[in-house]
Amino acid sequence: MHAGAWVAWVLMVMTIALVTTNPLYLCLLLLSILVVAAFAPRSATGALGFRVLFIGGFLLLGFSALIATINGGAGDRVLFTMPGPGLPSWLGGLSLGGPVTAENMTAALTRGLAILCVFLGFAIFNGAVSPHRVLRLGPAALFHAGLVLTVGLTLLPSTIADFRRLREMRQLRGGGAGIRHIPSLLAPAVIGGLERAFRLAEAIEARGYAAPPPMPLRARLAGFAAAPLALVAGWVWLYADALTALAAALAAAAMGTLVYWGVATSRARHTTKMRAESLAPLDIAGIAAALTVIGAALSARATGWTDLTYNPFAGLPSPSLEVAGMALMLLVLWPLPSLLRQPPAEDRSAIPIRTTGEATHR
Repeated sequence: MHAGAWVAWVLMVMTIALVTTNPLYLCLLLLSILVVAAFAPRSATGALGFRVLFIGGFLLLGFSALIATINGGAGDRVLFTMPGPGLPSWLGGLSLGGPVTAENMTAALTRGLAILCVFLGFAIFNGAVSPHRVLRLGPAALFHAGLVLTVGLTLLPSTIADFRRLREMRQLRGGGAGIRHIPSLLAPAVIGGLERAFRLAEAIEARGYAAPPPMPLRARLAGFAAAPLALVAGWVWLYADALTALAAALAAAAMGTLVYWGVATSRARHTTKMRAESLAPLDIAGIAAALTVIGAALSARATGWTDLTYNPFAGLPSPSLEVAGMALMLLVLWPLPSLLRQPPAEDRSAIPIRTTGEATHR
C-alpha cells in the first residue's frame, strides 16, 4: 500500500479517537484497528515495536484508572472511598483520595481507550511504512521538518533492536533477562538508539542534506505572520459573535501567508527523486475515504449530526449507538482490500535445502 495511504489512515484513526468519547464506539474502533493490524505488513522489529506500543497503551489505560482512583471524583454511584489528606482550596480543586465513583472511572477508562487506539494506529503505521518513504511524501517546504521526523521515527526501532541484542548477549553469558532485569538493559538500549539516530542525522547532512539558502525577507515575514493571524482569527470567531466576517478574513489572510511561504520555500530548494511511488486506484479511493471520514468526524463533533460523545456524569446512562457512528468506526477497515491483494511473504523456512550429495546425483 502507498505510504500516503498509510499516512491518511493513521490521521483518520487519530482524529476519530480524539473526537469520540463514546466507549462503545471506541471499542468498535479498537476492534477495527486490530483487524487491520492482523493483515498489515511489518518486519521483525516492527512486530516487536507493535508489541511494545500495545503494552504501553494498556499501561496508560491502567494509569488513567489509577489516577482516577487516587484523585476520586464526582458522581452518585460510589464504588469505594480512598483515604487521603484534605488539600486547601487555593490548589485549584486538587484532591487526593475521596469517593471513587463509577462515573469517574468510566470517564477515565474512556480516555485511556482513546489513547490506546492512537498508540495502536501509530504502531501499525510505524511497522508498515519506513521513515524514508514518509520523507519522500513531504513537500520541499517541509523538508527539514520531515527530516527531523524521519530521524525521530528511527529511534524506536533502533532502540528495540539494541534492547533485543543486549538481552540475547546477556542470556548467552548466563545472566538473567527477566522482567526485573529490564531497567538495567533499557538505559544502554536507549543510549544506543540515540547514537544510531545521531549517526543517521550526520550521514544525511554529510550527503548534502544541509540547510538551503536563506529565503527572501518577505517569505520569512509571511511564515512568521501565519500563526498569529490564525490565533487571532480563532479568538475572534469564538469570543466576538459580531465580528465573524473579520475572523473569516483573518483566517483567509493566515492561509494566504502560509501558502506564500510554502511556495517560496519550495522554490528555494530543489529536490529530486530516484523512484516515484505510484498510487494505485485502491490507494486513491482509500485516501479520499480517509479525508471524508476525517471531515465527517470533525463535523459530527461540531454540528452534532451524529452523536459521538458520551457523558457518564449525567446519571451514567447507557451509551447510544447510531448507524452513522458505527459506519465511521467501520470505515477504518478500508485498507483491507489493498492488504488482501498483496502476495504473502515467502516462507524461506519451508524451502528444502539440498545437500552436496543430492546435487551431485542430479
